[in-house]
Amino acid sequence: MTGLGGNAGSGPRIGLVHALYGSIVPIERAFRASWPEATLASLYDQSLYLEFDRAGRTTAYIERRIETLLRLSVEAGSEAILFTGSLFGAPVRAVAADLPVPVLTAYEAMIEDAFATAARPRLGLVATVQGTIDMMRADIESHARDNATTVEVDCRLAEGAMEALQAGDQARHDALVADTASALAGADAILLGQFSMAPVAERLGQAGIGPVLTSPGSAVAKLRRLLG
Repeated sequence: MTGLGGNAGSGPRIGLVHALYGSIVPIERAFRASWPEATLASLYDQSLYLEFDRAGRTTAYIERRIETLLRLSVEAGSEAILFTGSLFGAPVRAVAADLPVPVLTAYEAMIEDAFATAARPRLGLVATVQGTIDMMRADIESHARDNATTVEVDCRLAEGAMEALQAGDQARHDALVADTASALAGADAILLGQFSMAPVAERLGQAGIGPVLTSPGSAVAKLRRLLG
């Protein structure tokens, strides 16, 4: 099912496309904190993760749904679009080139911010889905090659956290992510690989662990630079 919702501000309209319900609150909080004037218009399609879980990969159905969602967001008047699902960067990029507005994948801005922390950064990456780790690591290494630098990436899977989130147990999800990220203290930056993990950043900061980068925080900052 696809749902449409959002908040009306005085600034540019930003289309948000979600594949996981847990991504919605973190990105809306990030906008309220850093760019409250933006007008947000969200589309949510749970079938994307259901299909990915069933097939174990991106399918033609997923590609069609993503194209439909992005084009609907443009038709709704979005001046830029952010796709918050971390597993779907490739199909989003495939459609983005044909759209008349900027389109950001879930974590591209966070990767850019991570490389700004050091010339040859040592990064810690935490995710709750192995597919996200695999895709993000590949994109991080590609970014390093494109910018003629090197990178070290220590990847950790927060086992059981996604299952806890899908069961509605936010507290257990956050605790598992925080415990996993704590082992990465000393990295130039710790990347929380999914939008649903963003609330854990404050908890890590209070424990003196960091710096911590989140997909919502980096994405809002980049969108504001593009349109603000």
